[in-house]
Order: sequence, then C-alpha cells, then structure tokens
Amino acid sequence: MIERIFYDRFEGKDSYIYILKGDGVEIGISDFGAAVQYIKLSLPSGERNVVIGYDTVSDRLDSGSYCGATIGRVSNRIRNSEFVLNGKTYKITANEGKNCNHGGIGFDTRFFEVTDELPLTMSLISDDGDSGFPGRLNLDVRFTLEGNAFEIKYTASSDKDTLWSPTCHAYFDLESTDSALESYLKIYANKILLLDGEHIPTGETLDVSDTPFDFTSFKKMSRDIDNPHEQLILAGGYDHNYILDGNHAACVKSASNDLKMDVYTDLPGLQFYSANYLKGKIGERILKPRDAFCLEPQYFPNAINIPNFVSPILKAGEVKSGYIRYVFDFR
Repeated sequence: MIERIFYDRFEGKDSYIYILKGDGVEIGISDFGAAVQYIKLSLPSGERNVVIGYDTVSDRLDSGSYCGATIGRVSNRIRNSEFVLNGKTYKITANEGKNCNHGGIGFDTRFFEVTDELPLTMSLISDDGDSGFPGRLNLDVRFTLEGNAFEIKYTASSDKDTLWSPTCHAYFDLESTDSALESYLKIYANKILLLDGEHIPTGETLDVSDTPFDFTSFKKMSRDIDNPHEQLILAGGYDHNYILDGNHAACVKSASNDLKMDVYTDLPGLQFYSANYLKGKIGERILKPRDAFCLEPQYFPNAINIPNFVSPILKAGEVKSGYIRYVFDFR
C-alpha cells in the first residue's frame, strides 16, 4: 500500500498526500486537485524541494494560483467564456472578467478518488454541464516515478463531444533562494502565440529570434523579463504559449549548475509563466510575484475559437491521453 499522510480537512472531508519515492526523489501528490504538493530531491548539498506547495487547501485556493493542481476541463483562457461545438453555442463559467480561465470552477477545486496505487491513479467524474461544458467526462490522472523521471498521464473519455485540455500547474523553484528566475531556461520552440490585452492569443504568432522570448539557447529567465517589449508589458512578464517543435519541451538548469530538469510532453504547446501574480504564505515565507515559474504543456489557449489551432475536442466515446514528464539530473 502506498504511503500517505494527512494534509488538511476541507469542507468536512480529509485530504491526504500520497508519497512516491524514486532515485533520490520523493514526490507528494494531494488528492485535492490531484496536485503536486512537493518534489524533494536529495542533492549532494542537501535536500531541496523544487516546487511550491501551500500549507492548507484554503491557502492554495485563496492564493488564486492553482498551485500544483490538475487543470480542467480546459487549461488557460477561452474568450468570452463561449464556444460553438456541433453548431451549438455553449456559455461556460466566467472567472476572469468575461473570460473563462482554467475551466471555470475547475478540477483544482475538486477531491479526486484514488482508484489505483500501482501506479498511483486519481480519478474524477465531471458531470454533463459542469461549468457549462457538455458531456459526462471521466478523467484518470496517473502519477509514476521511475528513478529520477516523474510522469503525469491524463486519460479522458466523454459520453458527448466536449473540450479537454489538461495540464499540471506546478510552480517550480530550482534555486531555493528566493531567486527562482535566476535559473537558466531553454525552450524547444521558435514561435510564441501573440496575446491581446486580455492575455488571450490573437491567432497570430511571433518568431522569437531577436526578441526577449528567445529561449532557443540557455538564458536566465530574469535576463530580459523587464524588457519594454509590448507583449511583456501586456502580461506583466512571461505568460505566453510556445509552439513546441517536438516532445522535448524545455530544460531548466539551476544557476549553480547542480540541478537540471527536462520537460517532455506530447501536447502541442508550452505555457511559460513567470508567476507574475504569485502571492500567499508558506510557513514563514511570504510569496511574491516571480518567486517561481511554471512550464505548463497544454493545447493552445482559446483553441476551440481559432480554427488553425490544434483542436481540443474530445469526441464522444473516444479515449484520449496526454502526458507530461519531468526528468531530474542532480548527480
């Protein structure tokens, strides 16, 4: 039986953290939001937790950060909280002005059921009409840790055509010194999606060459973040979706070069977010904007409303999967 520890009691129900152990890696997964609560690495210099995890469920929800959680039904933003599917217009929950972000009343606010322990699998049923989305969605989230490789696999089916675009909203900090953006980042992509003033893609792309968005070779995340580029000003930093060239999405190296993390996925886009609105408290630590970063593989934001984007439609009766894999190197 997999080890678990008590996490929090929320709305009359106990939440637990389930523990995975690998080669110098220990990962805690909360059943509230199927969330990555911590990733502890046994470095030669000592143990280091490389993700942020709030002390209580309420702290996480109050922060508005979606910290570590499984996102659904659809990650990122949908313009005007509206889409057309099979000729029918659906109005979904607006939770960011007039727009829907991360599924409205999303999966980050739900208790998942542990349906298997080898491998650890957390499951959720999202009823027809949940936040306005059609179809009864069955979602399994499988967490595996083999050696130093941590994989999250999402598998979903629905009894009606619907939308589905999962991701993991983990906030990383490889430095553990309140300087997360001093890490070096490489993204395997040559283009980003341009944003409008509501942080939603316009449908246009930008070649990253000779721009602050160029991470085709290793560069400190902090180096160009205050560049007066219009797109950085719009988002208050990085909050952009990169069009991935292949399954190797990104690589991050700590400033001291004692730790490296590679990110792999079969999803088409990668949201690089420099935690521009991070807040809250963990223990005695007061969190500030840019104290972490997110690398979120996903379908492109607002894809259902932009015909040339990869479709996030899940057909009735179809079983669809996607994975995110993090590989840590700290020897």
